[in-house]
Amino acid sequence: MKTPVNASTLKQHFTYSWWKYLLALAAGIFLVDLIYTVTAPKVPEDKKIEFYVYGYANTESLNAYMEKVRQEQFPDQQEMRSVSLVPDDTYGPMQLVTYLAAREGDLYLLPRDQFLSLSANDAFMYLENDEELMAFFTDAGANLKRGWRTSESGETHLVGIPVSFLPGLSSYAYAEDGFLCLLAAGGNEENTLKFFRILCQDMITAPTEEEQPQQQQQ
Repeated sequence: MKTPVNASTLKQHFTYSWWKYLLALAAGIFLVDLIYTVTAPKVPEDKKIEFYVYGYANTESLNAYMEKVRQEQFPDQQEMRSVSLVPDDTYGPMQLVTYLAAREGDLYLLPRDQFLSLSANDAFMYLENDEELMAFFTDAGANLKRGWRTSESGETHLVGIPVSFLPGLSSYAYAEDGFLCLLAAGGNEENTLKFFRILCQDMITAPTEEEQPQQQQQ
């Protein structure tokens, strides 16, 4: 004999079986999220430039700057944006290694300690090979000696630009005694290097008095 469906039996059913509906709802949400993650359109690696900042980042202002550069200089690029990474002493270094191993990001701003620990594994582009970039810093009188590092293979290369030579960057991002590095195999090296040249030219000048207080309030 079937149990009659009425207010009493429904109440009893939900009293003992509510968790089944909650579990089904959670599973449904997870499934929808998984499907969206897998099927959502993704920007190809050669059509985007990502600037990873391990330290302070005014991402709103930095993204606005990068979008302006994209519209004016990179009409073929679909996306140019910054990503702020939390400089946590416990998980931060592990996170950085994971990103580098996965070849995520294109341009990195790293504090001195992280730069020294990561620059020997050949993860970053050899910047001395770019004549235009080298001529720019030579004309600016910048001594890039601190950015030269010896790799595990024993070769010495310029893999980082000290941000002390780019004071304008402090209005957008800051890392203690920081270095700018380009990922050697980020999938968009040519455009990243072109953007890096533009960034250096724009940031060689110190921030204005109007820009500096905005940074300090972040």
